[in-house]
Amino acid sequence: MNIKHLRIAVALALPFGAAVVIACGPDFPLQVLDDRPGTLKATPANSFAYEASHLAQSSDKLQANENENAYAPPDKLTAADAADATFMTPAQRTQLKTIRALKDGDAAYAQGGDLPPAVRLYAAGAVDYLAAGDTGTRAQKRFQAVLDLPKADGDKRAVWAAYMLGQGYAGAMFGAGSKPADERAKAVKAYAIARTRAAAGALDPNGLAVASYGEQARMFLATGTAFCGYTDFVNAAPCADDVPVADLKQAIHLYAEQAAHNSDSGVQSLRSIAAWALSDPERAQKLIDDPLSQRLLVSYALARVGDVSGDGASQPADYDIYGGGYGYADAARGGKGIKVNPLLPSLVAALQKQGIARIADADRVAALAYRSGYYELAQTLADKQRSALASWVRAKLALRKGDVAAAAQAYAEASKAFPQTDSSVEPASLGLIKAEQSVLTLSRGQYVEAFDQLYTVTKASQSGDRSASLSHPLYSDYSGDTWYLAERVLTVDELKTYVDAHAPATPVPAAPQNFPTTPDKQYYEWLSAHPQQISDYLRRLLARRLVREGRAADALPYFPDDKDMRYVPMEQNYSDGKSTLASWRYRATAKAYGDALDDAGHAWFDVNRAKAWYEAATLARQRGLEIMGYEQAPDYAGMDGMLGFGPGRNVVQEPAGDTGKKPAAAKTPEQRAAADLPGQFITDDERKRYAASESKPNVRYHYRNIAADYIMKSADALPPRSQAFAAVLCKGTSFVFYDAELAPVLYRRYVKEGAAVPFSADFGQNCVEPDFKAAGRFPYVQAWKKARHWAATHRAVSVALLLVLLAGLAALGAVGVKRLRLRSRRADKGVAPD
Repeated sequence: MNIKHLRIAVALALPFGAAVVIACGPDFPLQVLDDRPGTLKATPANSFAYEASHLAQSSDKLQANENENAYAPPDKLTAADAADATFMTPAQRTQLKTIRALKDGDAAYAQGGDLPPAVRLYAAGAVDYLAAGDTGTRAQKRFQAVLDLPKADGDKRAVWAAYMLGQGYAGAMFGAGSKPADERAKAVKAYAIARTRAAAGALDPNGLAVASYGEQARMFLATGTAFCGYTDFVNAAPCADDVPVADLKQAIHLYAEQAAHNSDSGVQSLRSIAAWALSDPERAQKLIDDPLSQRLLVSYALARVGDVSGDGASQPADYDIYGGGYGYADAARGGKGIKVNPLLPSLVAALQKQGIARIADADRVAALAYRSGYYELAQTLADKQRSALASWVRAKLALRKGDVAAAAQAYAEASKAFPQTDSSVEPASLGLIKAEQSVLTLSRGQYVEAFDQLYTVTKASQSGDRSASLSHPLYSDYSGDTWYLAERVLTVDELKTYVDAHAPATPVPAAPQNFPTTPDKQYYEWLSAHPQQISDYLRRLLARRLVREGRAADALPYFPDDKDMRYVPMEQNYSDGKSTLASWRYRATAKAYGDALDDAGHAWFDVNRAKAWYEAATLARQRGLEIMGYEQAPDYAGMDGMLGFGPGRNVVQEPAGDTGKKPAAAKTPEQRAAADLPGQFITDDERKRYAASESKPNVRYHYRNIAADYIMKSADALPPRSQAFAAVLCKGTSFVFYDAELAPVLYRRYVKEGAAVPFSADFGQNCVEPDFKAAGRFPYVQAWKKARHWAATHRAVSVALLLVLLAGLAALGAVGVKRLRLRSRRADKGVAPD
């Protein structure tokens, strides 16, 4: 039942192209803290792909090759071409390409005299196989001739030839005058030869040995007169029901072997059969006496059968991972209106009827019984087997009974070997176990321990099998929950202590010489080889918290080293769309900000304090997101502030039975904490910590408001009629020009206190830099101007005052002269001065 038949592909060994559509985000990792009761109640399960690929155990190193050409650039050699290049010259490969295009096998053989014997025979046989009107006899003879060659010669095409022999016999099963059983037996033998030769070292660049499992399985999905295809099982056609049960089980075993060799085709074939079988209890009943088939049905039921939603619903709820969805509906989570799919209790009952002793993989059936509401059976089966999955089920059952201590112990058992585990749980599920453990730990007020458990999962996931685009810390598993705890629950000193102990800065990689200022291929290749690291990401989050706490000097070591090119931001020129590497650096900018605040608080002169406040305001506005922005709400620094939403705390739906009344708007941090953190498994202390760590002010881009506040402090220290006073308020207005409430406050102050300036017509848009030197002289200049103005308007009084002043000065002079003469006389007489 292979969907992608390989006949023509193998016969001609030609590459196939495929169009790839990549959906755009934003998509974020799943979070376990949004709905904590649901998280802890949810059914333990692995993905179907994992379970299907572990139904059988492979004892060889054969590998599938099914998607080689889907993502490869056009000029890239295929695996087959690359294998040929190891023993054929370019001229021979050109000759091979030429004879593949011929229509007659004899002609192909005649023109392939320079090719290795196996390649020459196989190429001619492939042409025969595809020739119109050929019965396959000549092709079969040539393929068999390949297998008859000495091993060293034949291994170059032995797997291909054996596979194609199997294809030929399989295709003849229902031909005129054929005996299906005989043809199937010959095909089975040929496919087995393909696998045997590949396992012994024969070339198999196309993964035909693994594909042969699927082709062999397809022969058993047949009635007495025809094969049953993929659509027969998808549409539950009569053909599928007519397949003999023994043959169906044989096909399942073969597909399991194929899936065990990393074949997605095998997994999808198993998926189709499992879906078909579970859609009818009678079909399932026929399969559950076979241990492997039983495991297939249980695995599919756990991973891909959704529960039903709504009164009177007969169909499972849609798969949902958007808007806070968790995939297939799971009644165990306790969601409103979600009920157990009747298929699940039916399967559990059928398994019970078989007897517990005949249940394969008791831990998986325990999980299915838990989801179906058979809690006593789930407990019995979970206690029967010692595995990570069984411990996971026991943790769920303990929480149902309210035994938190037993649940904590069970979670510890399930995750004790993280990130390693037994085969009962796939790596992703083991990460979920550890994440769920953190939910329980958090509910017990053990905040640092809970953070450590989540951070361990988040950090481990970055080193997993991810594409370069998903290796960024933002996309690591449960990163939204991890950064939430780091930013909103731990105190800054708790976080600092943890980081100092567990998250050292990574070494600065050497940048290549002549590092470009404009990103190019060299830059992106270097960046791909040196991705950002989780520990550095956490350190930067801590650094921003310290800056917000007024501890800029303490924050500096936690910002990236200014020489670390991994963390040099890119800036885009919106006029031409080009990007360049920024000239500013995190650590230097944070230091400048801290120095400015220090000067603002300690400078001796008002004008110097005003200048420092202005510098701090400018840095806060221009680089506030990078040096003090919140990772999550309200700034979303993790998303570079581009979106007004992102990972982190999401408001969960009210539980069933709510009144439907819209809650009153929260006005205080405490009220917002209560609204954002409702429900079970949340301590009052966590809400207090959440409230205490709230942004001040609690608005998006809060650092812009801080910048505006610093502008007002700068204006406080400046003469109101000075150019600098007007200029700093103009700049401050530009900082918050978008804010309909805050921008007018700065403008009205200028109007009320400031002097007319040339830029007042476009206040807040076209501003000039403040002249702080002139502002320092401004009081003295103003005093002198006032004195001159007064004298000019009061001439008589001014003259009189001047005469009085001169007379006073003359009198003082006379007294001074007299005293000097007196001292001189005394000195002449030897009298000591008084």
